[in-house]
Amino acid sequence: MIGVIARKELTELRRDGRYRLAAGLVLILLMASSLVGWRNYLDLLAQAREAAAHDYGRWGEQQPKSPHDAAHHGVYVFKTPRPLAIVDGGIEPYVGAAVLNGAHLQSEAQYPPAQEMTALQRFGDLSPAIVGQALLPLLVILLSFGAFAGEREQGTLRQLLSQGVAPSSLFWGKALGIAAALSIALAPAALIGFVIAGALAQPQFRADELARAGVMAFVYGLYLAVVLFLSLGVSARCRTSRSALIILLTFWGAAVFAAPRVLLDAGGRLYPAPSSVDYWARVNDDWNKEAEARLEQVKNRALAEHHVDKVEDLPYDFTGVMMQSDDEAGQIATDRALTERFGVYERQSRFLEQGAFLAPVVGVSLLSMALSGNDLAQQRDFIRQAEEHRRDMGLRLNRYWTDHSRKDAEGWESWRFQGDAALWRSIPPFVYEPRPWTNAVADYPKALAALALWAAGSLLFARRGASKLSEV
Repeated sequence: MIGVIARKELTELRRDGRYRLAAGLVLILLMASSLVGWRNYLDLLAQAREAAAHDYGRWGEQQPKSPHDAAHHGVYVFKTPRPLAIVDGGIEPYVGAAVLNGAHLQSEAQYPPAQEMTALQRFGDLSPAIVGQALLPLLVILLSFGAFAGEREQGTLRQLLSQGVAPSSLFWGKALGIAAALSIALAPAALIGFVIAGALAQPQFRADELARAGVMAFVYGLYLAVVLFLSLGVSARCRTSRSALIILLTFWGAAVFAAPRVLLDAGGRLYPAPSSVDYWARVNDDWNKEAEARLEQVKNRALAEHHVDKVEDLPYDFTGVMMQSDDEAGQIATDRALTERFGVYERQSRFLEQGAFLAPVVGVSLLSMALSGNDLAQQRDFIRQAEEHRRDMGLRLNRYWTDHSRKDAEGWESWRFQGDAALWRSIPPFVYEPRPWTNAVADYPKALAALALWAAGSLLFARRGASKLSEV
């Protein structure tokens, strides 16, 4: 019986011009946004690779100079986008994916693409993730709001029940029929997405990228199932299709648009982040204090170790050691400030994640960004890896200074000492290693729990609504 009802529901939907029109419009938007995302991904990937190769080449072609001057010259490192950025750009357009690795202090991510957008472009930014989070639920609502209420208005619901059709069979038949109609429209797009993700991924990351795509498809599928069950539950309880549609559209507007905006604003007010001016003032103040204390300790330890009274009498040029001490002081200062800054961002993110219990789209959005590699945790991981590269570069330059400088008649060569191209090229190029998908998903346990709770709750809501059809 369930299969018969599902086939009947699917046949009616496929014959309905409204279904073809709505599904066609959503598919056009989905494919158009995917095409834009694909072009944007290829542009960003080409820019990142070209810029990284060009800047590393510039670094290696420097003229002979002081290693410390070379460190101030610096080299840019880049976070290359992942193929699923086609689906969801996440926060990356607004935080940047380029970091200048130089002397003393870690720099911030620079050149976010959103800086070059006009306000109108930002408002009109459409991605497959936005289509999936905002427009696909609307399609589900349009397909299912009249599932029971429409039958009640036409008088066919009483006939079906009087003929012995179980309410549970009617519920599952309609749910499967609507799900089949959605699958016919969306399955080809999902399959194309899997193929593109696998084709564009680097061989060493292909399995991870396909796993991410699979989990992302599951998350969006679960989200649409929540909307479907809620729609069927409302339709079962409403006397008319009109009232069911009004209730569902109100829920859609509040859950998809209003709730995320309110949660974002509330999180920013509850956990305000320091301004860039305050951040760098804090870093420089801590750096100066730490550098002064640390240098004195390093100098006293070196003098005691070699039993001399002045740094000029050490068996090596103390300048390289002094520079390394200064760099380590800067590392301590930036680590402390970054931990506090990202701590604020983390609290904002956790507050937003808790909002997934109020609006499922919040959890879907967070998980979607994580799976595409463009969330807060993976941005922080990129900055961490970039900083490890910068520290390794500084350590190599400072050690080279200490190990290769020579003493002449006037004393240590000090600032006259120069490195060469061989030294610059001994610094390995930066290669970003993305986190595995399991780590990305594990960062949002509450979002996963909220989606599971919404799925169970909406199914229970729909089942109870259908069970009372016999009382109509």
